[in-house]
Amino acid sequence: MQFNSIRKFTTRAFSYLLEPQQQSSLAYNRYNLEVKYSYDRPEFLELDSEAKTASADHEIRPIICPKHPLVMKAGYAEVINGGKTENINEDQSCFHAFTVTVPVDQRAVDWTSDKYKINCILFGMFDGHAGTGAALFAYHNIKKHVIKELTQISHIIVLSNEEILNQYLSTGLITTINAEKLIIGALENAFLSIDEEIKDQRINNRIEGGCTAVVALFIKDQLYVANAGDSRAIIFKNGIPIPMSSDHNPDSERRRIQSVAMLKPSLLGNIYTRYQFQHRCHKKDIGTKQLFRDYNMEGWHLKTIDKHDIKPQIICGEGKYSRLLDTIGTTRGFGDHDLEVPYSVGVKIKPFMLAAPDVKVFQLSDSDLNEDDVLVISTDGLWEKLTIENVNEILKNKLSNQEPSDPRRYIVAAQSLVDEARGSFTEHGWRTIDNKNGSYDDISVFVIPLANWKADLSFILQKHSNDDSVNDSLF
Repeated sequence: MQFNSIRKFTTRAFSYLLEPQQQSSLAYNRYNLEVKYSYDRPEFLELDSEAKTASADHEIRPIICPKHPLVMKAGYAEVINGGKTENINEDQSCFHAFTVTVPVDQRAVDWTSDKYKINCILFGMFDGHAGTGAALFAYHNIKKHVIKELTQISHIIVLSNEEILNQYLSTGLITTINAEKLIIGALENAFLSIDEEIKDQRINNRIEGGCTAVVALFIKDQLYVANAGDSRAIIFKNGIPIPMSSDHNPDSERRRIQSVAMLKPSLLGNIYTRYQFQHRCHKKDIGTKQLFRDYNMEGWHLKTIDKHDIKPQIICGEGKYSRLLDTIGTTRGFGDHDLEVPYSVGVKIKPFMLAAPDVKVFQLSDSDLNEDDVLVISTDGLWEKLTIENVNEILKNKLSNQEPSDPRRYIVAAQSLVDEARGSFTEHGWRTIDNKNGSYDDISVFVIPLANWKADLSFILQKHSNDDSVNDSLF
């Protein structure tokens, strides 16, 4: 740590020397706030106290799997990090099967239950940082917010696109809105409302840190994947990967971040420059021409350096190694409302971040799916060590050796992916099978088969065929 001038060693400056978890503890201890949600592992793992203790062992790092297949016969596996946090795994994962019911006052008289009930399956994964608070909040509240937003549009999305046009759009300025776009909007608003609730509740409750979020929603005949952050979702169909998410990091979102800084330069506290230079500029560079780019540039050009350009850059580094304000490597997700640049008074990072997800859609009904076609959702602990090609090969090998009727088929596949990324412990630390560094991060993986999506959704609807409540939950 380097200071350009002598300054008082404030609590904020002191926090720069601490690990993120210590920073959070220091901040919240001032107010002695009660933790919103106590730390735990996903309920579907059915872990007793002994198993929970074992799952937190940073030295052995056992791979934890559910005792039974999840909804849709999905597989899951997780492993704790190699010691970066004290006895906690900052990842959280969930799944829910439920129906969304059109409110009674918005139904047509002749609608039957198979018309006004919308069956859904949701998988969620949240990779926490600087504490578990935001990930736990998302784990406990994602279903509530998704159901709320879907219920608001439920009376429209049960209609055909032609009916939507005739009943709601024909007299308006924009007539291309359909059910797909409405569901995308519902997911976007669910993400935003979760983040807003975290912001409000952190006043009275301790909600530490932040988290990335990826949610897969099976609804009607489509799969929607909403992603904010650097966890990933990829479909593997006939051995061909179909990315369903894009990483959000300072490099990939450079132009958006620089635009915020251009519109509100005060957010930089007169400490940072919004420009990105090919290298850090110093006093000796003043008056010279250096490669740079701004919010309105995809390419690079030359700029004559002045005294303002020798400030630290708002974005440093490249790709997954890039950092926003020298602090954080992901630019979307939940939480982080109190996160500040540790060594700079009052420079908040949240204004440059988004909770809004990117949403991608996969048409299930138009696809010829087989038992080996799967959706893989995982936190970045997997992807930092395995390429998409690696994951594809592991899936091919494991699924080819397991009968489609084997109920643990996809659990074994998920376990194998985690095992490959973590590696084995040696005298040189965790090493992969090709003797490279294994992942020291938390790793969580869903492997979700797609072939029987229609039967799985129909099963949920049958379970609730005699119940007219606004929304019903099976899991």
